[in-house]
Amino acid sequence: VDAALTLNAELARNTDILARILSKKAKAEQQTNPIPPVSYAIEQFQARLLQKTYADSTRENHRFMLAEYVKRWGDRRVNDITVLDVAGLLNDKPAHSYIKHRILLIEFWTYMTHQGWVKENVASLTMEAIVPKKQRQRHTLDALMQIRASSPDYLQRAIDLALHSIQRRGDLVRLQRTAINLPANTMTVLQEKSRNYANPVYIEVDMHPELLQAIMACISNPLAFKCPYLLHYRPARMTRQAREGKLHHLAMTEDFVTKEFCKYRDQSGVYDHLVPGQRPSFHDIRALGIKLITDKYGKAYAMALAGHADERMWQHYLEGHEERKPVKVSFR
Repeated sequence: VDAALTLNAELARNTDILARILSKKAKAEQQTNPIPPVSYAIEQFQARLLQKTYADSTRENHRFMLAEYVKRWGDRRVNDITVLDVAGLLNDKPAHSYIKHRILLIEFWTYMTHQGWVKENVASLTMEAIVPKKQRQRHTLDALMQIRASSPDYLQRAIDLALHSIQRRGDLVRLQRTAINLPANTMTVLQEKSRNYANPVYIEVDMHPELLQAIMACISNPLAFKCPYLLHYRPARMTRQAREGKLHHLAMTEDFVTKEFCKYRDQSGVYDHLVPGQRPSFHDIRALGIKLITDKYGKAYAMALAGHADERMWQHYLEGHEERKPVKVSFR
């Protein structure tokens, strides 16, 4: 008993000794059973993911998802996990989450198959998700202008810039004054979607009159001299935590513009005939802008401004904005 107490005290003081003992135990287990537990396999898989290029948000999503797998299966051997186990995890997820988890699980099992720990990719044997048809409706220009009229000035500037620049929400809040070249009448954007490419793509386009007017409204605002970002506002109150979570203490965040838009959209009452899940969001302004700019300035310019490399994504944003013409049926 005395010896045990002495050893416990020594282990508590020196964590290196404890680590060596546990390491020896793990090695002994590895020798008797070369198939590792899920927790060890995920640790090795994460090291591999760190070598690949991902956006910070994607890395964070991977970290949360892998932590869930460790919590669910961590102590089990990787070859003990069955299709039923994976399907049970996926079936609890909504469609879009299901898709992300399935993609990561297939990649994880591909890695384990390569390592020789499992014989088949059980994740790939699961069914693909059935994505429900998008319920949210498209904006109309009249409805959006009614929302704009009932919005405060900082949100009006955000709506105008979103409509006429057709940039994504994340790119809008990161747009700086330095991106605007007034003498050359150009706007230059490094879109977040391509930021981590081996060769990031910068979009440099001529500004059409409505876009120039929206940008001038941002630049001429008194706060523009205090904040380098085009979209800015003065918060009613500012906590240290909120300040640290922003690009600048006067800058807008993606979450802020979304929530503020939803707030004044609902206050305006223009979409009261739709249930909340069907009401167009701030992001949907982009689709309306692409339609308007395509009609007025042509498809090539709209695709360049939106940063669309092919017509498929451009066409996706136009869906729901097509003109509905009566169909003529003739029989002779």
